[in-house]
Amino acid sequence: MRQFNIYARCLALLLAALMLTGMLAVAETANQEAAEENPSYDIVYSSNNPIPEIAERVRPAIVQLNTKQESWDPATRVAQVNDLGGGSACYIRKIEGEEPGGYMLTNYHVVKEADAYTALWLDGTETDLDLVGYDDGSDIAVLKFKGEAPGGAEPIPMGDSDALRIGELAIIIGNPGTADEVFYGSVTAGIISGLEREGVNADNFSHSITTIQTDAPINGGNSGGALLNAKGEMVGIPTLKYMTIFEGLTFCIPISVVKGYIDQIIDNGSVVRPRMGVTVTSIDGPDEAMKRYPPCGAQVYTVEPGTPADKAGLMEKDVITEANGTRIKSSQDLVTAVDHCGEGQSMELTVYRYNYDADGNVTSGYEELHLTLELEIID
Repeated sequence: MRQFNIYARCLALLLAALMLTGMLAVAETANQEAAEENPSYDIVYSSNNPIPEIAERVRPAIVQLNTKQESWDPATRVAQVNDLGGGSACYIRKIEGEEPGGYMLTNYHVVKEADAYTALWLDGTETDLDLVGYDDGSDIAVLKFKGEAPGGAEPIPMGDSDALRIGELAIIIGNPGTADEVFYGSVTAGIISGLEREGVNADNFSHSITTIQTDAPINGGNSGGALLNAKGEMVGIPTLKYMTIFEGLTFCIPISVVKGYIDQIIDNGSVVRPRMGVTVTSIDGPDEAMKRYPPCGAQVYTVEPGTPADKAGLMEKDVITEANGTRIKSSQDLVTAVDHCGEGQSMELTVYRYNYDADGNVTSGYEELHLTLELEIID
């Protein structure tokens, strides 16, 4: 019996050891798979560095975008076409059929105020471009070229910026430089330093856009280039950097945020967002409503008949202080709240309605309202 117990214990220990080994193997495999899916910057120093292959494949698809502006001097009656500036643009979609061509994606601020556009490809080929449309709200523009892409360039595949993780590899390709010297096809790398950064704006977004932060360096001319993941997929558009006491702060537009806008521009030439059907202005005031002092918020200036705002019962001079649980302290706060919703989604609003005399002064008392409206696309 004693000998049997010894054998049983030995067998139990052996099984436990095998199970532990198996668990460790599974954990190691899972960690390896996670590392392969979202590799960190450490991979740059390994034999599996993906950047050279990605650069070889993607660099031909990123062009130097040159812009020109027409002018006319009434005094001399001379018409001129002047160089306006430049940046980068990415070949993102092929046009098949009898009239082949392709679509380019860039920042709107790169083409703003321009009248003519040309693409200088990596192999030196120059191609005329036509502006398809733009969205100043998200700082994107789409251009179109005719014919086959030169130099073996293929459209850059779109990735999923929502799947990014802080610390994973970030690659930027673009054309930094000045009017006198451009460093074509420059490749820089770093990591994803932050996600959903709010309030990062150099007056190039008229709507609320959260950005991707990376320490991959950019300079003037990189705008409109590509932020890529370790698979060589485009996950963002480099758009600005902080040029103050800070270093290593590059911000990119997430590609998942603007994919739908790109499709709208290609299909319709513009972007249409769902709206409430009001015009509003920021109103200063106390944080909480007072008898004779409306709180700070977004005050309704006009209400369009038949719109979601009209159907919900919003009226002129109403002060919106909350939308879907978020405090609204300005008209921009309300724009941001609407941007976070899609067509057909509901908005729960907290509204204060005051009494006013003939001169527009608050008399006495107010009514606190809770209204629900459903956002619509309004022509």
